[in-house]
Amino acid sequence: MSVLKRLIEGFVDFRAGYWRDNRPLFERLAREGQQPKVLIVACVDSRVDPGILTSTQPGDVFTIRNVGAIVPPYGPDGRYHGTSAALEFGVRALGVEQIVVLGHALCGGMRALLAEHDTQLAQFEFLKPWTEIMRRAADAVRLGAPELDAVATQKAVEQAAVVVSMGNVLSFPWVREKVEAGTLAIHGWYFDLRTGELSAFDPEEARFAPFVAASDPERPITSGNAQQLDTDRLLARLIDNFRIGKPGLTTASGTL
Repeated sequence: MSVLKRLIEGFVDFRAGYWRDNRPLFERLAREGQQPKVLIVACVDSRVDPGILTSTQPGDVFTIRNVGAIVPPYGPDGRYHGTSAALEFGVRALGVEQIVVLGHALCGGMRALLAEHDTQLAQFEFLKPWTEIMRRAADAVRLGAPELDAVATQKAVEQAAVVVSMGNVLSFPWVREKVEAGTLAIHGWYFDLRTGELSAFDPEEARFAPFVAASDPERPITSGNAQQLDTDRLLARLIDNFRIGKPGLTTASGTL
């Protein structure tokens, strides 16, 4: 069976099953439009689907997917900005109340960022310039924790990139305005598909902790702590936690 034929048959099953069983939901969404409360920025990686991870229904989550789950900094310059446009639509048009940056293990985008001398990647036209947005995260890990091995370094960069993207989200003035007004909060999550574990970034502890172990897995960036996300200090504290190997973080041994 060809891949496309499998997809078509999958749609037939969807329409006869899920769509039929949830037809009132789809009719309501068609009639009333979407009103999601949560916006998730996720990676395009086929192994990490936010809808599946969170067991949500159509209309629950407004999802932005790109290579590396990267949020670029605010920069209106008249060029093409797909991620920024989607973020703007979610915040200004749909009025989402929560923004989640969802990073993940074994991210090809972060691997590309770290592979500066890869001849194959050097031939790509768009991948490297895009992932370079996270150069700050990669440099912070390499300079702050040079003793980490390759496996640990990638995980550290994956998590540091979530923090940098959270800061970039806050650089959009209409996001900051809502955060300061208390109507919008920013979260950082990290999913490890090898263990099935989802971790949340704790801005007070400057570390990612598994949801089951986090003191407050819903602790977001809000008006009360937004300022610390703007400084290099938070990223430096995160790197320090990588180095000392706090629970839930990477260690020099590469034990994940």
